[in-house]
Amino acid sequence: MIKLKNRKKTTIFIVSLVLVIAVLLSVTILAARRNSSTATLRNTALSNMTPLSRTELLNSISVSGTIESAKSQNIYSTLTYPVKEIYVHLGDKVKAGDLLAKLDTASLELDIAQQKARMLNNSGMDAELINAEATLKTAEIDLQIKTTTYEDNKILFESGYISDHELSQSETNYTLAVAAYGKAVSSLDAIRNRIKQENDTQQIALQKLEKNLADSLIKAPLDGTVTAIYAKIGSPGSGLLFVIEDTENLIITAYVKEYDMGRIHQGQKVTIKSDATGDAVLNGEVVKIAPTSAKSATGETIVSSTAEFETQIAVLDHDTGLKIGMNTRLEIILEKKAGVYAVPYDAVSVNAAGQSIVYAVTNENGKPAIKELVVETGMETDFYTEVRGDGLSDGIMILNDAASVKPGDLGREAGSSNRPLMPGMMTRRP
Repeated sequence: MIKLKNRKKTTIFIVSLVLVIAVLLSVTILAARRNSSTATLRNTALSNMTPLSRTELLNSISVSGTIESAKSQNIYSTLTYPVKEIYVHLGDKVKAGDLLAKLDTASLELDIAQQKARMLNNSGMDAELINAEATLKTAEIDLQIKTTTYEDNKILFESGYISDHELSQSETNYTLAVAAYGKAVSSLDAIRNRIKQENDTQQIALQKLEKNLADSLIKAPLDGTVTAIYAKIGSPGSGLLFVIEDTENLIITAYVKEYDMGRIHQGQKVTIKSDATGDAVLNGEVVKIAPTSAKSATGETIVSSTAEFETQIAVLDHDTGLKIGMNTRLEIILEKKAGVYAVPYDAVSVNAAGQSIVYAVTNENGKPAIKELVVETGMETDFYTEVRGDGLSDGIMILNDAASVKPGDLGREAGSSNRPLMPGMMTRRP
């Protein structure tokens, strides 16, 4: 009997010990799972939060464009004389009036000398003019005589001293003298006009030759840099010879889609980037917007599903490293705010009272907890919204997705509640 009682006591002890160990093991496993789940949720929450800090919000239109010179001049010549000298090299800076090249004008100078000699040798026309002047003088004297005779004969006829025939004869002679005088005047006028025309023609011919001589000196029409040289010594000087551009004052030509045109106007600021300038952000300004959409080389409007309008942006900075012909990336600034708080668009929601809110993760007794903060919203971009409120300050952690917060989460440890969203408690921002 004693042995049986001892065996029962031993069995009860072993069973009790096993139960205690099982309970302790179960509690340990549950605690571990809970801690693991909490840590995982906490890490997940922390990875979806934004620390508040003052920042800059920007709404802009992104376009691309090509660098051009604000002032550019193609230098042509219509003269066919060969190029004799070239005085500049590619990249040289020149001033307006500087000599770029000279054409060989030996034959032209000979033509000028011959033309001057031709103008001096007008003896034939001078003799013709002298004869016409002499003829007019003779006719003028004869007219005076015939006029006097005719007037005297009229008096004598009335007194009966001469016959009707004699009066008639003197009248005829007077009429012929008037006609001869008129003819001499007309002849002299015609000769003078012909001489004047000939002189004018000769003078114009000389002026053309002298102009060609002046134009044979190819000069810079503006200050700038020689960016292209097409002239070659010995080749005809006609056609495009040089290109001079202002490399200090640059513009960018871009094309803006029609759906953005209502937001573009002169004077808007522009940020400029390019592969050549790396991370540098340069400053520009919209200076010109075409009144019509882009046109083809024949002047016809380009028909497409989306019309584009040529827009010119002036580069405001100097010594930028930008060069004519480079491609650039542009942001035409529509709206800009600096020194504001901004959160992701989905971080803002609306509570039951109709107030805009965000959810902040605060530290409660060493553990993160979720807190609702009432805010006012301001400027919006494609991804961020400006927020203002008394509870906002640098460093506060804001949940990026307000829809992920459940009603029971408020005031509790972040990520520790799985209770469903209750209707009427909070709604997504419209």
